[in-house]
Amino acid sequence: MAPGGRFAIPFLRTPRKSASVDRPERPPELKNTLEPSPKECAEVKRLLVKASNFPPELVDIVMDFAEYWACSVTSIDYSVTANNYLAIHGGVDREDKFILRTEPLGLTAWHPDDYDRWQAAAPPHKLVEEYPRKELERFVEGPPSTLEHPFRKIVFDIVSRDQGWGGNIASHHTYQESWTWFDAGIDRFDKGHRSAAESEDSTQAQSSSEPQDVPTTSAIRPLWPPLKSDVSEYHHQLHPTSDHMIQCNRLAEHDWQHHHIEWSWKDDIDPESSAGQELKKNGRGDATGDGRFLRSLKLGDMVTVWGRARFGGWTNSVEKVQVKVYWAQ
Repeated sequence: MAPGGRFAIPFLRTPRKSASVDRPERPPELKNTLEPSPKECAEVKRLLVKASNFPPELVDIVMDFAEYWACSVTSIDYSVTANNYLAIHGGVDREDKFILRTEPLGLTAWHPDDYDRWQAAAPPHKLVEEYPRKELERFVEGPPSTLEHPFRKIVFDIVSRDQGWGGNIASHHTYQESWTWFDAGIDRFDKGHRSAAESEDSTQAQSSSEPQDVPTTSAIRPLWPPLKSDVSEYHHQLHPTSDHMIQCNRLAEHDWQHHHIEWSWKDDIDPESSAGQELKKNGRGDATGDGRFLRSLKLGDMVTVWGRARFGGWTNSVEKVQVKVYWAQ
C-alpha cells in the first residue's frame, strides 16, 4: 500500500525490445472432440444391464464410480500461428482476452451456425430467459442424464509464461505477485434473444421443417465475467477472482510452463484452510477447490477461458489451452 492509501503499481524494469512484432491475424481453429462419446457410454450401459441383470440405476452407480463419463475436448493451439503464441499485454484495452469456449455441455448434436461469433466473446448483454431443459434435450445424443448435477470434472491444460523478467526479485520463479493469469467463465443460451437477422428470416424459419426455436450462436450470453450495471460492457476485475482463477503464471520465467488443473464436483476445500492456502501458493484461485463451479453448471452451459494481464510491461504469453469436460450419462 503506497502512502495516502493508494495501491502501488507493481514495479517493472523497462522492457527489452522484442525481436518479433505481433501481427494481427485470424485466431487458430478451435477443435472439439469426444472421448468417450455419449453414444459409447449409452452402449456400455446397455451391455452392462443386459449382462448383469442389474437395474439401470445400479449400473449408473457402477459407471459413475468407475468414472466412465462422456467427455468433450476443446483446444486452441497458437504455436501454429505466425507469431507462435498469443501475447496479452497489460495496461492496454486488450488486457482481458477471450480465448475459447467449450461446446454446449451435453448437447453433442448442436453445432454453431456462425463460426466467427463462436470464436468471439459473447456480446455483453444480460440473459433474459433460460431455455427449459426439455427443449435442450433434443440436442442430446443418447438418453439424457437424470442427475441434478451431471457434470463431474473439468481438466485444464495450459501452456503459457509471463514476460520473463520484472516484478519483485524475491518472488521470482514463484506464483506470488504474478499479474498474468487465466479465468474460467460460463456462457448460457438466451431463449429471450432474437437478433435482427433472425427476425428477417422468421418467415423462412416458419416454413422450414427444422424446429423453429433452435439456440443459435447469437443467443449466447455471459453469466461470468459479470456485466456492468449501467452499460452493456463486461466488468473485468483488476485483481484475480478467487473462485474463477484457473491458474496464474510463475513469475519471471523464460521457459514455457505447462499447468495441469483439475476441478471436481466433489471438491470440498475451504479457501481459509491449509489446503486452500496451498492452492493459492501453487498459483490457483483459493476458492476454486469447493466444487461449486461444477455443481452450478446446467445442461447446455459453455465453459469459457479468459487470459489476463495487468499493468504496463506485463505480458501473458499463451501457446496452448485445452479444456476437457466430463459428465455422467
